[in-house]
Amino acid sequence: MLLTELTQTLFAQIATPTVTTNDLEFSFWKIMFHGGIFAKIVMATVILLGVFSVYLFFERFFYIKRLTSKTDSDFMNNIEDFIKEGKIESAADYCKRQNSPEGRILEKGISRLGRPVSDIVSAMESQAQVEVANMEKNLNLLAVVPSIAPMLGLLGTVIGMIIAFFNLSHATGSFSPKTLSEGIYTALGQTAVGLAVAIPANFFYNLLLTRIDKFVLKSQNMSGEFLDLINKPL
Repeated sequence: MLLTELTQTLFAQIATPTVTTNDLEFSFWKIMFHGGIFAKIVMATVILLGVFSVYLFFERFFYIKRLTSKTDSDFMNNIEDFIKEGKIESAADYCKRQNSPEGRILEKGISRLGRPVSDIVSAMESQAQVEVANMEKNLNLLAVVPSIAPMLGLLGTVIGMIIAFFNLSHATGSFSPKTLSEGIYTALGQTAVGLAVAIPANFFYNLLLTRIDKFVLKSQNMSGEFLDLINKPL
C-alpha cells in the first residue's frame, strides 16, 4: 500500500512540474546580447553591417535617382531639331547644359559627327560605361553584406554551441536543461540576426541593379535613336 502511494506521488510530481512563468518575458534583444564577449562582438559587427547596408542603399538610390531625373522630357526632340538645322555646336552645348548621363553620352556622339559611325558608337559606349561605373560605385560593398552577415551569424552559432556543450561537460551535480538551453538559443540568435541583415541587403542590392539596368536600356535606345537620326537622309 505504501509503495503504491509513493509511486502515485512520484508520477504526479513528474506530470505537473513546477515551472514559474510569471516573470518569463521573451526579449530578442536580450537573446542577441546574451552570452560571452565573443557573442557580443559578433552581434555588434552584424548590426553595424546592417546599418552600413542601409546607408549605402539610400546613398546610391538617391544618387541614381538624381542623375536620371535631370534630362528634359523633350531631350531627343530638341537634339533632332538642332541636327536637322545643322546647329551642331548648339546641340553639343544643349547636352552640356543638361548635366545628365544621357546628355554626356550624346555629347560624345555629337562631338564626333563627320567621323565614321564606328567612332561615334565607340565614343558613346565608352561614356556610357563611365556613367554606369559611377552609378555602381561602392555597390560591390553592398553586395558583400549578404555574404558576410550569414557567415558571421553561423560562426557565432557554432562557437555558441561549442561553449554550451563545453559548460555542460564540466557541469557538476544534477543536470539542468537551462545549462544547455541558454547556450542553444543564444547561438541560434546569432544566425537569426545574420539572416535578418542579409535578406534586406540582398534586396537592396538587386533593387539598385534593376535601376541601373533600366538606365543602360534607356541609354541604348537613345543611342540607337541618335544613330538613326544622323543616318537618316535629309
